[in-house]
Amino acid sequence: MLNQDSLHQLKQLKKEIHDSIERVEGVVRGSQGRFGFVRLEDKRDIFLPPPEMQKVFPGDRVKIAIKPQNDGKLAGEIEKLVESPLDTFIGQYVVRGKGHFIEPDILYFNRLLFIPPSERKKANPGDYIQCRVKRHPIHDGKSMVEIVRHIGAADQPGLEAALSICKFGLASEWHDKDLVGIIDDQYAEQRRDLTATPFVTIDSPESRDLDDALYAECTNSGWRLMVAIADPSALIEANSPLEKAALARNSSVYMPGRVLPMLPEVLTQDRCSLLPEQVRPAIVCDIEMDSQGEISRFEFFQASVRSAAKLNYAEVAAHLRGDQQLSHAALNPLKQVLDTLLSRRREKHLVMDDRPDYRLILNEQGKIESVRKIERNDAHRLVEECMLITNRCAAEFLRNDNALFMTHRGVREDRVDTVKALLGEYAPDLQETPFTELKSYIELQHALAGRAGERPLRSIISRMLERGEWSTTAKPHHGLGFSCYTNCTSPLRKSMDFMVQRCLHAKLNSQPLPALDSTWTQEQQGFLQRNRQAAHQTEQMLKCQYMDAHKDEKFTAHIVQVAGGGFTVRLDDNGMEGFVDVRRIEGKLSFDPVALRLYNNNANFQLDQEVSVCIDSIDFARHRLFFKLG
Repeated sequence: MLNQDSLHQLKQLKKEIHDSIERVEGVVRGSQGRFGFVRLEDKRDIFLPPPEMQKVFPGDRVKIAIKPQNDGKLAGEIEKLVESPLDTFIGQYVVRGKGHFIEPDILYFNRLLFIPPSERKKANPGDYIQCRVKRHPIHDGKSMVEIVRHIGAADQPGLEAALSICKFGLASEWHDKDLVGIIDDQYAEQRRDLTATPFVTIDSPESRDLDDALYAECTNSGWRLMVAIADPSALIEANSPLEKAALARNSSVYMPGRVLPMLPEVLTQDRCSLLPEQVRPAIVCDIEMDSQGEISRFEFFQASVRSAAKLNYAEVAAHLRGDQQLSHAALNPLKQVLDTLLSRRREKHLVMDDRPDYRLILNEQGKIESVRKIERNDAHRLVEECMLITNRCAAEFLRNDNALFMTHRGVREDRVDTVKALLGEYAPDLQETPFTELKSYIELQHALAGRAGERPLRSIISRMLERGEWSTTAKPHHGLGFSCYTNCTSPLRKSMDFMVQRCLHAKLNSQPLPALDSTWTQEQQGFLQRNRQAAHQTEQMLKCQYMDAHKDEKFTAHIVQVAGGGFTVRLDDNGMEGFVDVRRIEGKLSFDPVALRLYNNNANFQLDQEVSVCIDSIDFARHRLFFKLG
């Protein structure tokens, strides 16, 4: 039996051992196995063995003790759950023996969660459901969930869109409380009557949410271009429930087989849509330009317009090629405007290379039946150039105001030295170009466009650019080569365009502009990212199913991304993208982070390179395609 001194010494020893163990907080990260990691504030990743991982969910914030294992390596031991953000989630109902579980649709969540009999609500194996965590596993590794909503059976048409809508919390219905705020045209008295001007809309045949209409005529010095923009902001009360609901939606979400509109259909497809032979409120940008495409005058004003016709891209392109004749007088001047603006933009600004679009054609079961490749034609380019010049004029009109501007800072700050190294190796005469400045960046891009060489320098640099972002201050847009830019031509579909329209109205009527700040723009950019992720996941689920039936085929593709572990390819015929793992290629490959290429003595893989591939595997859980060289 220990005496008092021995007990004190033992207690002191235990305290010293306890105090010597590092105890920290971090966030749990899953893996493809049963183990996990805890990411600490100092960026360290501490290993979590399977028994410890069983007590937590990916995303949990926990306090751990870092202790050595039998092999001498450090591992985390869970001491406390600080926070668990996982509340509701979606997953698939599965049965294992006599147990009923949910398999969560969460990346690196490799665990089944138990559903007790009282919570099963007649769900069937294979069904997708939304669940809520009812019991966290922190104490004994045992968790429990309850069913919140039944989403659908695995073979239900449209299930993929329904899953994305639920997973990302998208609003799919309009409730009466959200529709409060539709008013009569608040700018009716200020509108000019342009109903006799033969505007035309150019869009896809099935579109009814027509945002813009075009008209052009020749003048003694060049052309007059008028762009009429649908005016939903005139029919929606500011700060009303409807405006708040629209801003929370942020944009119309286009999923295969389903569209979630930003505004209710009574506005997007009726009262505001620039449908033919219907008088509609609009904001008009009236532009005069000379024979070189230089703007000599522009003006914004409120107007009433009546579109003369709803034209589609295919028939307008055929008219512009001379293959057929349409009876609309504005089309020939519009073609001249297109040629002039595109030529000027190529000379003075920047033009991105044309890329085809791919339309997914669904069958009655809501699955991809075929993929239609849509090459860009002059009708697409005409609409694009008219939208670009209108948006530029809007940015100039609002340049000195606290409004909304789309900005692009060019090369990422952490990639400036990489671009300098790239130019030093492959274009040494351009190495000293101060490409962080707009004018020099444009000059660099023009110089590289006409230069042949062993490396696709423009493509490489394009992978090192910042993302475009919204700002309340006018700043350059390096991607387009404009000194300032905004978006105002899609107010039926995009919240930022809608709010820019609010700014235009305020300035035209000498009223205060909406109070906008960086917090608001960041929130909207977050909503936009959510919408894009939802649409992308829906497409990827369908694409994985479609490609599963084409496992034995070979495809021609081009490399669109290169990293140390492999490269991403895009199939030429259907636009599907997937990853090629370097481990599937014979011989060890080295990665060149400057030229973005993988190479060895026998092979070289770089951006824009054509390769032949076939399906290697399909990860249905992560909605990813993996290819191998064919």
